[in-house]
Amino acid sequence: MDKHKAYVVSLASLLFSTVVGLAALKEARLDVYVSLFTVSYFVTLTVFHPRRRVPDVVGVALFIAFSLIVAFKVADILLW
Repeated sequence: MDKHKAYVVSLASLLFSTVVGLAALKEARLDVYVSLFTVSYFVTLTVFHPRRRVPDVVGVALFIAFSLIVAFKVADILLW
């Protein structure tokens, strides 16, 4: 199996196991899903180093979403 296929299979299996695990725990908060998807994405990206011809739009979007989640959680704690 070439490197790109291994990357895609690993990312898909990590994301699937995240969904199954969180569903088994009856987790309903979207921020938990987005946070774990972000971690899974960047871990597989770090492990496999896939070559890209275009900028990493998915990575940027996940990082922005994760940053917003963290900012809102910190603001909620500080303003409570």
